[in-house]
Parts: sequence; structure tokens; C-alpha cells
Amino acid sequence: FNPLNKDFSDEELRQRYRFGRESIEFIANELRADLERNTRKRTALSVEEQVMIALRFYGSGSQLQVVGDTMGYDKSTVSRVVRDVTDALVDRKDQYIKWPTESQNNINKRAFYEKAWFPNVIGCIDGTHVHIQAPTADEPAYVNRKGFHSINVQVICDPQGTCVFFPAFIFEDDRKSGSFSYFFSLLDNVQRISYKNNNSNGR
Repeated sequence: FNPLNKDFSDEELRQRYRFGRESIEFIANELRADLERNTRKRTALSVEEQVMIALRFYGSGSQLQVVGDTMGYDKSTVSRVVRDVTDALVDRKDQYIKWPTESQNNINKRAFYEKAWFPNVIGCIDGTHVHIQAPTADEPAYVNRKGFHSINVQVICDPQGTCVFFPAFIFEDDRKSGSFSYFFSLLDNVQRISYKNNNSNGR
């Protein structure tokens, strides 16, 4: 079973896994060295299967048992896969999470000053409501004043409009796994914004 082999559109993949085909393949290739099993067992999970099980868990707000029942795996398998994929992702955090250097801060200050004549600015901060799937725990707490489920997130951008910071809250307790969906909902929105911006710049 490999969901990438199914005839899902990018939008259908996003609805289920919070990422499109290209992004899922990128994550799988990035984690392949850690997740590939050196075995000939027919039941061994491919890297793509492992990544998509984890993404389903992160993005759905469901418990391990529910993800397993939905995708056809035992709860113990889902638990092991989520742990392995999460560990592999965390091991790569320094490749993708960067704090600005003093030099970069000075560059940003100059760029913001040239744009708006406002001194000593290193980033622009704003907040927005990001639409999420209804979480399994404390569901009413995430219904906003417009009547849909969301989380109010803070974003910081650099002078070029690139998102350089947003918070994500992740809990170990799988009863609170809906918190993973906040993180991936935000990533999904950032991907969409980046895609629109890239298309606009290319016109």
C-alpha cells in the first residue's frame, strides 16, 4: 500500500496528508537514509509509507488507533513509525531551523530602512487565523468568532517577505495529537502563499 501510487490529485493529498506529492517525495528522500529497512520482508514498510503514516497522524488530529484503522496498520506499527519519522525529522532540525546572525540582522535593518525609512527593524510581525480540522480534544475551544476551527498564529517576515518564524506546539500525548495539525495546517498555508508569490513573480 503506497498512497502516492493512488490517483490522488495534489489537493486530495493535501486534504489527507497536509502536503502535495512533490513535498511528500522530498520528505521521503530527505529521510530515506534513516528510514529505509535493510530487509527482504514483503511486509516491510517503504520510506514513503512510513512518511505518509506519520503525516496522516500529524495532520489529522486522530489517535494512533484511528490512523492505523484508516490506513490498514496495527496501532503498534503506527506508533513505531511516528516515533521513527519524528526522530529523523528532529535530527535534521539544524539544517532547516536557523537563527539570524548579527550580520543578517544588520542587513535586515538596512533593507527595512531603505523600504520604509524606519530604523532598527529586523522583521515584520503579524497574526492570522489558520483553518484547521476539528481537533479531537477541546474542540469548542478552537471555534473562532467566524464560526470555523482555527488557531491564531504569529508570523514574522524578513524584508523580502519570506516567513522566518512561526510557533508550533507539539505534544507527546497522542490524545493531544490534534496539536500536530496546527503545525501542518500552517505549513500548508505557507506553501500555498509561497506558490502564489512565485507564480506572481514569474508573470
